[in-house]
Amino acid sequence: MKKHDPNNERIKHRYFTWLREAVKAGLLDMDELLTVEGGYAATFKHLVYSALLHHVRAKFLNGSSLGLADRAEVDFAWKMLRQVKAKVGAVPGLIAGVIEYGD
Repeated sequence: MKKHDPNNERIKHRYFTWLREAVKAGLLDMDELLTVEGGYAATFKHLVYSALLHHVRAKFLNGSSLGLADRAEVDFAWKMLRQVKAKVGAVPGLIAGVIEYGD
């Protein structure tokens, strides 16, 4: 029988907390970059962030928030961030549509 190790649980919890924050930070970096690349002032980045977060929640987190999603879902979202940026940035007019008409 495996002995319970509270330090191991603490490490897992810290990693999961870091992972959620990393996904959030990745989306925040991505929103500003995509907003500026789309020809808009960075002050509109909150609109892009909202659309990106809705997309990530729907596609990778089963509709859950980052705080309520399973570790595997958050891990998958983290791994997919580069692909999200590439695909969103490759669609002409997508960022303009998000900013002009909402997500």
